[in-house]
Amino acid sequence: MNTSTATFGLNAVIVGATSSLAQPLCHALAARGFGLVLVARDEVEVDLLARDILTRHEIRASKIIADFLDSGFSAEGIIERAGPFSHLIILAGDMGTADPTNIANLAYTMHLNYTVPAQVAAAGAKRLAERFAQEKKRGHIAIVASVAGDRGRQSNYAYGAAKAALATFASGLRNKYCKLGVAVMTVKPGFIDTPMTWGMTSPLMASRESVAAGMMKAMLKGKDVVYLPFFWRYIMLIIMHIPERVFKKLSL
Repeated sequence: MNTSTATFGLNAVIVGATSSLAQPLCHALAARGFGLVLVARDEVEVDLLARDILTRHEIRASKIIADFLDSGFSAEGIIERAGPFSHLIILAGDMGTADPTNIANLAYTMHLNYTVPAQVAAAGAKRLAERFAQEKKRGHIAIVASVAGDRGRQSNYAYGAAKAALATFASGLRNKYCKLGVAVMTVKPGFIDTPMTWGMTSPLMASRESVAAGMMKAMLKGKDVVYLPFFWRYIMLIIMHIPERVFKKLSL
């Protein structure tokens, strides 16, 4: 096992660890000597990922099996079981179905993309503040939102609304904890080549590996908000400034 983890106390909790974006990020963290706590629902997939990390990096990852849709789900319970950690990275989410008018789908989409990530971030920030407030080091939280949250669009406004709420929550969390030893970063990816985007074709599609590398770089630099790839910041700036009377006539 990589001894640098014990030496520097770098331990990352990855929530949604078996997602397509999380997996290359886990490998990037392990390559830098981070100890890992993998939080996900699918025990088989978690075991496969943990074995792969052990084989490639000689890092023995811990595992927490949690179903975010379970009525007994507890964000505080996950944070408690994770043990001491320095970084919390929250990637849980799902675009849901294409019909945002379906009430069950709306509840599902809001729960997985806002409620659960916000609960875990709140519990994690409290724990990190307790650990790092009196130290010169800082704890870090990375929350994955989306460019879809920058402006509501007819194609995915339920998902976009959930991600917008999550980004606003992250902003407030950052403001609250910045003086308490916790840095909170909001990540806003654009189109990523994952199962959620299968069937979509776009010249703006980015690989999951490049987005994971961008997240890692931004987190180590202590960024507050990062768009990945970077050009999405400018694309969304343009979209956000289209007058509403024009925007509502567009098919986006």
